[in-house]
Amino acid sequence: MTGIINLYEAGKNEAFYVVSIPNIGLLESLGLRLGTKVAIQTRYMLGGPVLLCVEDSFLVAIGKDIATQIAVKEVTA
Repeated sequence: MTGIINLYEAGKNEAFYVVSIPNIGLLESLGLRLGTKVAIQTRYMLGGPVLLCVEDSFLVAIGKDIATQIAVKEVTA
């Protein structure tokens, strides 16, 4: 997978860097900012939230509506 996609479409257990994020103050307090490394642990059914591992350190759940507004790019080796 190459290019930029929204976080909700990202593959599970693959590492991505955040390249664009909406101006929502809560996201920064959750550790989500430009350049942050994230990986989807779980994508809940029926448009539910996604559970993210942030910087290989802690887990954060965010709603689908916000996840679709966050642009990510796959980490390349």
